Amino acid sequence: MQSNFTLAGPSRKKTTTHNQTAAMTDKNKISSMLRPAKNFIKFRILHIDDSPHRIALAVALGIFVAYMPIVGLHILLMIAITCFIKVNRFVAITSVWFSNPLTFALIYYPNYLLGRAILSLLKAPVSANSYQAAELIHQTLSPGYVVRNFHTSQFWQQIGQFLAQAGLEMFIGGLVIGAIAASAAYAATLHLVIWYRKKHPHRHLTGPKTE
Repeated sequence: MQSNFTLAGPSRKKTTTHNQTAAMTDKNKISSMLRPAKNFIKFRILHIDDSPHRIALAVALGIFVAYMPIVGLHILLMIAITCFIKVNRFVAITSVWFSNPLTFALIYYPNYLLGRAILSLLKAPVSANSYQAAELIHQTLSPGYVVRNFHTSQFWQQIGQFLAQAGLEMFIGGLVIGAIAASAAYAATLHLVIWYRKKHPHRHLTGPKTE
């Protein structure tokens, strides 16, 4: 019994060491994946030469537009909006990339569910049922499918058909969820920029102000 215990000790220690190494490797991978986003926020938003309000409003507008069911047109709409609203255009256009092939399904399905619920409360007709909508969203807007077929005419035909079936529900839901998300983004960004600049008052601001 004593010899078995002696053999098990090093084996257990080796397994623990292996698990710790694997955990550190995973942590390093996640850190390296998040580093570009962290650096972007730090150097392209927190350091940008503009007021905290204009930066926060730009992020909020970008997030709000990202919730609109207009796949492929978000940036054009954002450019048009920034012609009339004085925000940092660079930050606004960048923030609209919150809507991307990795987040399409995560954004549009909740939009659809909320929009459908609102229309049902108003006794208005709705299109596809929730199961059909989920299938359409996960088939047409799954990350892999979007990346593989974004450049094809078939993909855009499917998007058109999908929006014709469920676009109203997604638009209504997007207005509500987008407004909530934009309000939260404004408050968070405003406080983050103010806090960062108070903590680092001598950091050089970069980038021109954009009207």
